[in-house]
Amino acid sequence: MGATRTERPPVTKRLRIVYVADTVDGGLGGGIVSAGRFVRALRAEHHVTLVASGGPADGKVPMPGFQLPIRAMTEMRFTFARPRRRRLEDAIRGADLVHLQYPFWLSFGAARVARRLGVPVVAAFHVQPENVLYNVGIRWRWLVRWLYRFWVKRLYGRADGVICPSAFAARKLEAYGLTTPTYVVSNGTNPRYTYAPAPRDPAWGDSFVILMVGRLAREKRHDVVFEAIRRSRHAAKIRLVVAGAGPLEPELRRRAADLPIAPRIGFVPDDELQRLLNSADLFVHASDVELEGMAVLEATSCGLPVVVSDSAESAAQQFALGPEFLFRAGDATSLADRIDHFIDRPAELAAARERYHASAQGYRFEASLEQLLDAYAAVLRSKQPVE
Repeated sequence: MGATRTERPPVTKRLRIVYVADTVDGGLGGGIVSAGRFVRALRAEHHVTLVASGGPADGKVPMPGFQLPIRAMTEMRFTFARPRRRRLEDAIRGADLVHLQYPFWLSFGAARVARRLGVPVVAAFHVQPENVLYNVGIRWRWLVRWLYRFWVKRLYGRADGVICPSAFAARKLEAYGLTTPTYVVSNGTNPRYTYAPAPRDPAWGDSFVILMVGRLAREKRHDVVFEAIRRSRHAAKIRLVVAGAGPLEPELRRRAADLPIAPRIGFVPDDELQRLLNSADLFVHASDVELEGMAVLEATSCGLPVVVSDSAESAAQQFALGPEFLFRAGDATSLADRIDHFIDRPAELAAARERYHASAQGYRFEASLEQLLDAYAAVLRSKQPVE
């Protein structure tokens, strides 16, 4: 039996938002971090009901969770949620808007309920098919293309608006046939990470410190960075810090064991990461696939110069301030040349710090929150009846 459409208040009022996200706490990955940050910020001004896996909590509708029996997924601590129709109906009935964070089973179920209840839906694009498939060892291009088309046809194309973290992300969906309006909303800089020059660790001595941050997963291409250091003319003075957690940690430790200076690989607490972002010499991001590049953005917010891959499947290159900060995707020799360039030119690298810090000011989280609310308002206006 179909439900009756409910009247919605003007978009200037306090909104009733249902935020649907399989995992919000405890997992690894930018989409999870972003979801938690936006939910907390939205709750300051709006009524937000979170629909997610896990136990009950204030303002949350819990759904039963499960993990795929695949090591790469379990070690990333991502819990999928099973949609329960009645719980979804109770949560969504009377809401102004439903926000879907991931293109998985829970979101498909929530979208169906929202359509029956006449509640507008926005769907966020935070997961590339490449992210899903590469982490389980599948690199079939035909399957990547099929999954893009499936998501566009069955989820994004049926939403009232699509939230994309970059213009690159919007173009990816449009290339696979998306005609739904898209709204570019950056994940924004993490307020915890600020430009505050910190003293170097005395144990570093006169070494050149390269920092990598992010999930320890295959698409991040740590292998390219290891090989680039081996090929560098300055290999004996390069100290690598890989801050993150994920399924590849044991393998990465083995593969980096022969570097001239033993790298540090593993989880780093926020306070220490803030210090590293403000005291390292160079940030390297070699990822093949990236819808924005939150780790790169956080590095720039601390004034740390970044060298990024020019991969056609990554938006992170948007943060490079010039060709000298780009290297050919997957090419360790090209990356070694970039590293040697900056080791040989410390003054040029030092001057880039202020430029990178300035470039990050347009990505403040507060601005992203306003952009998200503007997108919500545009969707709600588009659904209001014409008098």
